[in-house]
Amino acid sequence: MAYQLIVLPRAQADLEKLSTSVRESVIRRLEWLRLSATAIIHRRLQNMPDDLAGLCRLRMGDYRILYWHYAARRMIKIYRVQHRSEVYRDL
Repeated sequence: MAYQLIVLPRAQADLEKLSTSVRESVIRRLEWLRLSATAIIHRRLQNMPDDLAGLCRLRMGDYRILYWHYAARRMIKIYRVQHRSEVYRDL
């Protein structure tokens, strides 16, 4: 059963900054995540501040998708979508 996918405003802004081809690839990867959330291992980031506790990452080429996975609510919230050289700087 598929999860509900919520793209937060900051992640939406990140998506809009991407080139069309990269954006389409990210959207396909998000759809894959939504459909496969029960079958994959969610890689949590370590040593995060309390407001970002439980944040997970998904690699997609040179880009990273940061998200929260809520299994009980069958929901995924997308926090950021950025190049790997930038994504961890603002955390």
